[in-house]
This record gives sequence, C-alpha cells and structure tokens, in this order.
Amino acid sequence: MKIQVRPNHNIWQTLFYKTIGGVLVLCLFAACKSTAGTSGSDARIMKTEEAFFASVLDHTFRFETFSARLKLEFKSPEKEMSSRAQLKMICDDRIQLSLQPLLGIEMFRIELTTDSVKILDRMNKCFMTESYDNIKLKSTIDFNFNNLQALFANNLFMPGESDLSAGQFRRFRMTKDMHSVSLKIKDKTGMLYTFTADEDEKLQSTSIHDKSEKHALRWDYSDFRAIDNQRFPFRMEAELTSDDKKQGIVTLTFSLPEINSPLNTDFNIPAGYKQAPFSQIIKLLEKQ
Repeated sequence: MKIQVRPNHNIWQTLFYKTIGGVLVLCLFAACKSTAGTSGSDARIMKTEEAFFASVLDHTFRFETFSARLKLEFKSPEKEMSSRAQLKMICDDRIQLSLQPLLGIEMFRIELTTDSVKILDRMNKCFMTESYDNIKLKSTIDFNFNNLQALFANNLFMPGESDLSAGQFRRFRMTKDMHSVSLKIKDKTGMLYTFTADEDEKLQSTSIHDKSEKHALRWDYSDFRAIDNQRFPFRMEAELTSDDKKQGIVTLTFSLPEINSPLNTDFNIPAGYKQAPFSQIIKLLEKQ
C-alpha cells in the first residue's frame, strides 16, 4: 500500500529534497554527434586538438571505490542551509549520498544504481524506489547514471554513453582563449554540454544548457589536491539557473576522501517503513 508523504517544513527535509532534485537534474540527458571546429590560440595550449583532448583524458580520476565526508550547503533566494553528509561510490555500479545533519545521525539516504533510484526518508519512516525506465515514462527527461558519476569524479564524459576514448575528440567542438579550452557537444534533444579545462588539462567546470537556453546548470571544481597521486577537487559547486535567475546552489566540500577501500553500501529498509510515491520527486524536477 502506497501512502502520500505528509508535508513537513523541517529545514533538513527541505535541504534533502531540494538537493536530490538538483542532483537528479544534473544527469538526465542522452547523446548524439555534434560538429567540430576551433578558434583562437595560446602559446601554452598550442597542442593539436587531438593531443589536448587525449591529455584531458589522461587526467581522468580513476577509482574502484570512493568515499568521503562532506559539508553540504544549499543556498536559494529564500534560504541557506548546511549539513554533514557522506558520499560513497562504487565505479560503474552505484552512488550513495547520506545526509547526517544532527550529530552524525542519518536522516536521509539516496542510492543511484545503473538502473534505478532509491530514497530512504527516516524522518517520515518511508522509502521511494523507481526505475529509470519509469522515470522516462513520467517525464520528458532521460536519466544517465554515467553522467552523474563523471560529474562527481571531475571527469569529461560523452552524454548518454558509458565510455569515452581519444578518438572521439572529433565529436566535440573545441574553442580556446588565453587561459582555457572549452569542449562542446550537443545531445539529441539539443542540450549543449560545455566542458572547460585549463592549460594544465585540468577540468574546471561542466555546464549544461537546454535547447531553449532558459535553463542551465554549471558544476564548478576547485581546491585540487592529491589523492593517491591523482588530483581531485575538494570543493564542487553546482548552480542551477532559470531565465537567467539563480534557483539554487549546492556546494560540496570534501574531507577525508579515500579510494579503493572496501565499502559497505547496504540499503536496508527498516521494518515498518512504508513505500511513498516517487511522483513528488518528479514534480520537483519538473519545476526546475
């Protein structure tokens, strides 16, 4: 038996569902080819397009497992909130985000796998689960697990595809300025993806604009540090805009990141928890 989640104005619930809405919006896309082209030049980035593209791929952050504690902050025109959180990822398998606002006690958990989304709401003692196929039937967006994984890992990606090779550089349009290089590609819906890297082939941001150019998401990376001889951004900021107005910013500040260690990613539903409709998340997404 499904139930309707009761309205709850607790700030932690607002933070969680706003964050989930923003996170899910990030990767609901598919891919296709785009035209290639270049403009501009700079002495430090005069490599051929293919060589530069290959260098960006060489700096791909590679991991089998990843875990880190986070400070998660949400800002909108109406409010500002923050919480402790924990992120766990098993490469090409699952992503778990746990929100722990009070004394490290988990109140919400989301798990994204390659085929479904699950949400555990301990405040309302309920859970939600939905396959990506059903999400596509209920909305006009297309969910892609690999895109989201790449965003969290600071990696370049091909929209809607799981692999990216140096030979695919021709599908991107490359432009250069004095200090950066932009790699652009459109998907089959007309969404434009722009990946911006610096002269050291370090990915600095990923931007996504819809076909109408009314809605956009920009995911910025900063505070790069070494993790097992790989560079990783300890700060990420995802900003969603609509009609040139800021709708919200989610900031992730990482601490104690660790890769390739055993992870416990159980997603057990406690006895007595009821299943709630996933439609409330879809409604949230459609308002973005």
